[in-house]
Amino acid sequence: FAASRELAHNGPFEDWKSRLDLWPRGKDGTYPPVAGIVSGFDDAPLLKLIEACKQVGIEVWGHIGLWSYGGNVFPEYAMRDIEGNHLDERYKQWGIGLCPSRKEINEWTKDGLVEAVKRYGIDGFCVDHARYPAPANLSALFACGCDNCREEAESQGFAFESLKKGLLRWRESVRGLTRERLRAIVDAQPGFWDFLRWLGDDGVVLEWLECRALLLAGQMEEFARAVKEAGGEDKVFGSDVFPPSIALLGGHLYDAWERGADYLTGGSSFGGVVGWATTVTNLATEWAPALCRTVEGVTEEEALRLIYRLFGYDDLDLPMSVEGIQNGALPLDEIFAREVARLKAGTSGNVPLYPPVSAGGDPERVRRLCRAVADNGCDGAMVGLDVSKGENLKIVREILGG
Repeated sequence: FAASRELAHNGPFEDWKSRLDLWPRGKDGTYPPVAGIVSGFDDAPLLKLIEACKQVGIEVWGHIGLWSYGGNVFPEYAMRDIEGNHLDERYKQWGIGLCPSRKEINEWTKDGLVEAVKRYGIDGFCVDHARYPAPANLSALFACGCDNCREEAESQGFAFESLKKGLLRWRESVRGLTRERLRAIVDAQPGFWDFLRWLGDDGVVLEWLECRALLLAGQMEEFARAVKEAGGEDKVFGSDVFPPSIALLGGHLYDAWERGADYLTGGSSFGGVVGWATTVTNLATEWAPALCRTVEGVTEEEALRLIYRLFGYDDLDLPMSVEGIQNGALPLDEIFAREVARLKAGTSGNVPLYPPVSAGGDPERVRRLCRAVADNGCDGAMVGLDVSKGENLKIVREILGG
């Protein structure tokens, strides 16, 4: 897509080409992953392609990004933690996000969606990056705490200052952990919410996570409403979401998300920032070292055992070192199947579910991924295909083809 001159005039990211110190890839004409649609591109070939698709009955859907990246290129719009600090750069591979409550960004994004519907006549949208950075980014869990998010939270009935004080108090209790106390907790095999409570949480962490998630869900509802008002109720609007085990940590409260989405899907089966079978292990590679830095004498294995337990992965054959996670084999099929089962159990049944199936690799793995989707009664899958892999295409058609 290309933003019109009128839309670009109000665009907050139109100077991206002048920020090569923050975004070196701009030299090659690659724009940063920011919210909305930027200008400066010739869309004539795209318009021609869309017309050709329509002539043969192929639907054309749009894809745009939102908030989980771009803050490193546009620090003036970046998320801040609850103390007003920029997010910790040590976690930047997982995303330095944009504030989700900046009206100039959200209004411009909404205008871009409306313009795209009208100019390109597309049939629907798959919205990407509609989340906070992956929870492997520890500092992002305490974001966004800027004045814009505070005002938005308070307008929805949350006592932001009370949340802030409670979160800081809980964080201090974590910093006061001893090795003996942590070992006792590990031995007791707590669930996630047990762990929080045993460290002094009085419900504030859950309220904070719900507050963050509701801010995003509200914006998604507004975007969906604008798209349908501009193009008609038949325009499909949905997004990828984090897998259930970490969804709330990344800003997705499924029941609220369903109010603004016509379907739910995911980024990929595994790999990258949003792979469903690797988000918890990615998280573990950051959380375990952080625990070791915080609690003197704790071993990496002890930290990993706790993390696996917190997310319900402790019965799986997982590596007991960060290096093992990063370089060893993981039970990807088992993890993916577990997340799909949790997705089905944790949603209303009113919105179609299309888990992500990465279908370009080993045929037997592709078969197991597809079986997980079919066996859990999902409505289909968002399939990443390699058209040269004929056997994989056959498997997808056989299991998911209806």
